[in-house]
Amino acid sequence: MQDSYLITGIIVAAIATYMTRVSPFVFFAKREPSPLIRYIEWNMPLMIMVILVFYALRDVKWNQYPFGIAEITGVTVAIFIHVKFNNALLSIIISTVMYMFLVQKVFV
Repeated sequence: MQDSYLITGIIVAAIATYMTRVSPFVFFAKREPSPLIRYIEWNMPLMIMVILVFYALRDVKWNQYPFGIAEITGVTVAIFIHVKFNNALLSIIISTVMYMFLVQKVFV
């Protein structure tokens, strides 16, 4: 395969990706969002946090050592930081660091 085909394919894929990302902003720039969209926009960080909590707890073995202590600690830290600071990114980062510290250093 020639390099020109690969470069052309990459350029076409980049343009297609860019157009799909920009088109909603171009077509709906002057319209006011619907109440459903406003609701989703307002509650999306909380929805993401709930999904991440369930995903984190799905494979926990509650009847084997360390009995999910690292996971529960991580979830508790995430909830506390999210309620206190209302910042999803901060709560995800800090709780992930806490969980990884517990798994790597404490519950070896």
